[in-house]
Amino acid sequence: MRIACLYVPAFPLAAWLRAAPELCTQAVVVVERVEPQSLVLAASRAAWRWGISPGMRLGQAQNLCRTLIVRPQNPSLLESARAALFDAAASCSPLIEPAEDGVIYVGLEGLIGHWCASEAQWASRLVTRCERFGLPARVAVARTKTAARLAAMRWDGVTVLAPEEEASFLAPLPVAALRPSEQLLTTLERWGIYTIGQLVQLPLRAVGTRLGPEGVILVRRARGEETEPLQPRPCPVVFEEAMEFDSGIDNLEPLAFVVRALLDRLTVRLEARGFVCAGLQLRLHLLGAGWEERTIAVAYPNNEVKALLGLLRLHLEQQPPQAALDAIRVRACPEVLRPSQLDLFRPHGPAPAALTTVLAQLSSLCGNERVGSPVVPNTHRLDTESMAPFGSQMRETSGTTPPTSVLPPLALRRFRPPLAVEVFSERERPDFVRGPQLGGRVVSWAGPWRIRTEWWGERPYGREYYDVQLSDGGLYRLFRDEEQQQWFVDGVYD
Repeated sequence: MRIACLYVPAFPLAAWLRAAPELCTQAVVVVERVEPQSLVLAASRAAWRWGISPGMRLGQAQNLCRTLIVRPQNPSLLESARAALFDAAASCSPLIEPAEDGVIYVGLEGLIGHWCASEAQWASRLVTRCERFGLPARVAVARTKTAARLAAMRWDGVTVLAPEEEASFLAPLPVAALRPSEQLLTTLERWGIYTIGQLVQLPLRAVGTRLGPEGVILVRRARGEETEPLQPRPCPVVFEEAMEFDSGIDNLEPLAFVVRALLDRLTVRLEARGFVCAGLQLRLHLLGAGWEERTIAVAYPNNEVKALLGLLRLHLEQQPPQAALDAIRVRACPEVLRPSQLDLFRPHGPAPAALTTVLAQLSSLCGNERVGSPVVPNTHRLDTESMAPFGSQMRETSGTTPPTSVLPPLALRRFRPPLAVEVFSERERPDFVRGPQLGGRVVSWAGPWRIRTEWWGERPYGREYYDVQLSDGGLYRLFRDEEQQQWFVDGVYD
């Protein structure tokens, strides 16, 4: 199997620049702690021009460049960058083996000839995908993981090593590139072995006798005879972006600016993996109060940053944090959007982004409990309807259209709550109705329609419904509640 190595140089710095791209042209270093004695973990190209390199003390680096920007190593940004790099690799191949930070091995079995015409084209697509994620990556393709890793670390862009080229490529490289133990490297230098080309000329049996199993493994790796195959791991379906702040944020505008950047990175990752955002989970770290979790439903799954940002803004305006924030995490609930068959004789539905924004505005004005889709309970008891948040069921459309009636439509305008009235009966039928703002003799009537249910419980449910036309010209629906022994007007027909 051909193996590709996906490599991001100076990964701690790349994680920072992914979250703050405005620093790409500045002299920036990443350290473990902002102290003069801390070692520089990674440096930008502008910092290299000042003579600053990894392994240097921070105090010495600041003496070389007075305008040096120092950033501490951020675990949240590193975690997000690792996940983004994993998503980039998973979008191009199902065979993925993560190694150390910034290095992922990818298997190319079954991809060339179907998804891409050549290995170089496949590697170029992977590099482009990583650049969209904000990670400047290198990709090298070779027969072994060792050759692919060394080629990716040596050359920029895309590198494809043919099997017959690997030996000539590895020969001039130092033995230290194979990462032997310090004791073994010292022994080889005493023997005068400094390059991989000199190492492969040693007889394997003599190496095993003098250097033991570690020496044998090192020579085999140098010869391209690796025995350890690619070990793919399943790709987690978790899409989360985080950001920490040096000082607390207590205003909605700067918070919305940060959230937009997080959503930009989330939606790119979702699209690369073939998902859409079906919901958002927001975690806010309040100064002195710990973490606070919020869940925000999305009416129609989509990856529109503007719509999702508007949804978050309305939620935060309606329920603002109780204290300043020093960290935020946004997680997207992924969902595969199934294509639906369009109807030739009906108009298309609203755009997902517009629908999500309108529903968010309605929820902000009317309350979340008053916006949603009606839910019919599993009972015969009336007036027990409820509202459920809009979800994926909105995309399901029936395949048939109900037949058109020849009768004109008749709508019932229901009263909430029903109006209590007096009803005078004659021969067990309504004869006269008297109530607030209505009344008159019954001109015509239809019914009764009886509903009796839950007789097995403590509160049996029973009603008798009538449709009556009164002498005042109104057409009403009446019912008699058997439990209360009272008449009510349920509504009026338009």
